[in-house]
Amino acid sequence: MSVMAIFTYNVKPGRFGDFMAKLQQAAEPKFNSKVMPKTIRLFRDTVPGSETGFVILTIEYENMAAYGARTDYENSDPEWRELFAAKPDSPETLVSVQLLTELKP
Repeated sequence: MSVMAIFTYNVKPGRFGDFMAKLQQAAEPKFNSKVMPKTIRLFRDTVPGSETGFVILTIEYENMAAYGARTDYENSDPEWRELFAAKPDSPETLVSVQLLTELKP
């Protein structure tokens, strides 16, 4: 059954481009692992206005084992940890993380 990791970020005013650059870095081949997500999608509020505020990143994995393998990779890679470390000058703040498992009737 699929597993969906949902990350909610608060992007600082004027820093949306910096946040997108960070996500592009994360997608570089040097961060590929044996197990990769099935899908990655990025959402924001549809209401017109600023390109800052809450952004939702969804990452879907084949199953819990795939999620666990990718998480182990990310936790063991110092460059990955540095990229997503919470810093005062980061363009975003991680607000919440949800982990959902698909139910099949």
